[in-house]
Amino acid sequence: MTEERRQSAGTPRLDRAIFADLVAAVMLSALAFGAVEPWSIALFELNALFVAVLLAVRFALGAPWKLPAILLPPTGLLVWGAAQLVPLGSLGGGPLSQDPHATGQAVLRLLALLIYFFAAVTVLRTSARRRLVFVLLTVFGFAVSLFAILQRLTDNGKMYWVRTVSANIAPYGPFGNYNHFAGFVELLLPLPLAWLLTARIRIEQRVLSLLAVAIMAVAVIFSLSRGGMLAIGVEILLLLLLARRARGESASVDDDRRLLVPALLVAIVLLALWIGYDRLLQRFNVTRQGTEEYSLVTRAEYWRNSWRMFLDHPIAGVGLGAFPAVYPAYGRSTAKFERLEQTHNDYLQLLTDAGVVGGLLGLWFVAELALAVKRRVPGLARVHGRERAALLGGFTAIAGLLVHSFTDFNLQIPSNALLFLFVLALAISVEPGDK
Repeated sequence: MTEERRQSAGTPRLDRAIFADLVAAVMLSALAFGAVEPWSIALFELNALFVAVLLAVRFALGAPWKLPAILLPPTGLLVWGAAQLVPLGSLGGGPLSQDPHATGQAVLRLLALLIYFFAAVTVLRTSARRRLVFVLLTVFGFAVSLFAILQRLTDNGKMYWVRTVSANIAPYGPFGNYNHFAGFVELLLPLPLAWLLTARIRIEQRVLSLLAVAIMAVAVIFSLSRGGMLAIGVEILLLLLLARRARGESASVDDDRRLLVPALLVAIVLLALWIGYDRLLQRFNVTRQGTEEYSLVTRAEYWRNSWRMFLDHPIAGVGLGAFPAVYPAYGRSTAKFERLEQTHNDYLQLLTDAGVVGGLLGLWFVAELALAVKRRVPGLARVHGRERAALLGGFTAIAGLLVHSFTDFNLQIPSNALLFLFVLALAISVEPGDK
């Protein structure tokens, strides 16, 4: 067998293995409480090492690869995090990080995420795999949302009904925090919704997609996460704007969908009220307190103190992952006997942990994301079916989580960060002209 034949025979098998591993990692990391505990983080990182080995073998066989520009900013953050660990002995000081151990752990997690992202970009270049992952993510989003609703209706205060947790944890679905569940699902919901709005599909497919979207939306509403509800609202509006431009079809298609979104919204509201009217009413009454509401007051305090932390370490930050160790010098957590782990704002925490350097890398990432969208939007009419839905739904999902990141820290949760990058890889792998 010639070298060229060995490459062609080995690469598809490796790609299938990497693809299967990535899909399993996305799902299992969420089911493992978001991969936030030491045992699940260890498995998360060891599996990334396994994926890296498969990628190395793939490239050793001569398989083609491409480094997307959007991977450069997070890679820069990885390098900056590693630099924060370097002792500055020649300058009479220690490392830039205020907690080198935590920074080392954060760097390892970021490295694992980048390996997963690069692997996803590599293996999602075929239409067949994109269509398959589209279906798998939709089904998983429906299943995990249905599980969360059933769990809330039969709540006994335990994870999966069996594992006892701290009194400060309010399990919802597989997550120990309802905001993190909302962040995970809002990355999945736009996929079937984009398919409904932009593709010609059979009636049975439309019914199943409507059911998936409705259950995911109700689960987010029932989580009582206001950031999640806001993100879902932004996603629906954004998809409505993009769908009209994307279809490029006859007015009859527009007429066919004219009542789709209103009917969907009515179904979501009715389902949410039917399942949990009392809880929703209680949450609404709390919201009526306005700026005096407890969670808003505490978040405002976290943000003020975190801003002071940033001003004290403006260039380098306190170190990736070092926020919990440094925050007690600026304020205290409102949770009894627990320290504040995150500042509840991913953008602000990028500044506290990585300083202005991190802020600039974040702006670079957003700029690359905008360029990726700009390159693809003009050719939307040439992309069909689930390909178009993956592109539109993927970018819309990213936008939704970026909105939610102003009030929560979903990108600090390994499972949610992984899904964020996986959905982004799905979106950027679609190019105009794909069928």
